Amino acid sequence: MTDPTVFEAVREEIAYAFDNTVFFRKHMEANGLLPADIREPADLLRLPPTSKSHYRRNFPAGVLARGYTLNSPHVMRFQSSGTSGERLNSAILSYDLARRQATALGVNRRFDELWRPGSRPKICRFAPPNCSDVECATGFSTMEDRILADGTLVLTVAHDLLATPEWQIVKALDEIELYEPDLLVVDPTHFAFLTRWARRLGRTITSPRRLHVVCGYTLMTRVARRQIEEFMGPELPIGDMIGMSELGYLGFECHLGHRHINDRDFHVEFVRDGRPVADGETGELYVTTVDDGLVPRIRYATGDHFTPLGGRCDCGSDLPLVRIEGRATHMIRLADGRTVTPGAVDALVGDAPGIDLYKLEQDRTGACTFRYVPNADARPDETAALALRLTGALAPNPVRVEAVEYIAGERSGKFQPCVSQISAEGA
Repeated sequence: MTDPTVFEAVREEIAYAFDNTVFFRKHMEANGLLPADIREPADLLRLPPTSKSHYRRNFPAGVLARGYTLNSPHVMRFQSSGTSGERLNSAILSYDLARRQATALGVNRRFDELWRPGSRPKICRFAPPNCSDVECATGFSTMEDRILADGTLVLTVAHDLLATPEWQIVKALDEIELYEPDLLVVDPTHFAFLTRWARRLGRTITSPRRLHVVCGYTLMTRVARRQIEEFMGPELPIGDMIGMSELGYLGFECHLGHRHINDRDFHVEFVRDGRPVADGETGELYVTTVDDGLVPRIRYATGDHFTPLGGRCDCGSDLPLVRIEGRATHMIRLADGRTVTPGAVDALVGDAPGIDLYKLEQDRTGACTFRYVPNADARPDETAALALRLTGALAPNPVRVEAVEYIAGERSGKFQPCVSQISAEGA
């Protein structure tokens, strides 16, 4: 049940967006609605969701609230990586970003020490090049060229992750050592790749400051997490972030390893076929911002799917528990009508000590190919057992399992562990 205080904030956000943004006024009027028509939570279902395409077409003039421009104080501009197609330009107020980050990180006690009064954490980012608005793919730019306005150092990595040359990897490792960060903000698959290279080169990834790692950008597979934890050690605080470039922190992993969604700075809905799902069922996350003066978003369809779990977490946070399932465009569609999520595929694979990297691809015919890069710990019996699990879960669709030395990344530069041409073309 929606908290009355939160719902009143949602009604205020709807009224503000209607009065102050060109796009949303037209969106409501086109559906025969006015803000006064949204009187109770059930009325939200009358309002069709907004989407990335709406904000892409109408940015900036149609979605920035009256009185703001991209040059207004505290406005930060972002561009998405293009995971779902074209890159999305957006903007956010710096203090809204900080507020959402603080709420999300607050579920994990191991990150408390990062935010010391009067200090700002030093941050290094190791993620797909499209996730940063600086040139970091070629490796020829200097550290100074890749330091963002907030002080974050963007480390260099090739657009095609596994094609990154050794000298570029050494440069990234050297720069971490030189910059002495408090926080590494990383794509988990990219960072697992960096730890494999560091081990091979006899290098460490350390800092005289206490390091913390925030993972985001793509699904954090159990395979990637195993490698990061084995290399960095059990004392390293690691947190899996739920986020989007246009919204900031939507949630975070608590110190007990559970994912929480931020329902304090957002009104969240999990929707399937136009209706809210029950706890234990999978639905797409719709987000309504709360008190966003710059770009209010109402029932924004994120394209990301979650399973709300219900109950309370022993970590002490009252933010709702969720299980990450993955993007709609990455779902595996089976011939019998069932859908298998990237999260479910990852659970089938597990931490797989004999695998460095994997990718499940579904082609237009529905056939699935599971490719993996084995390591020295690979065992034929474990590979055979994994093949049986995948074949059973993806039946009646055909499944092929292949050991390979190289797997290409996506056009966006991200490395997605699960992709489907059927889902992508049907989006």
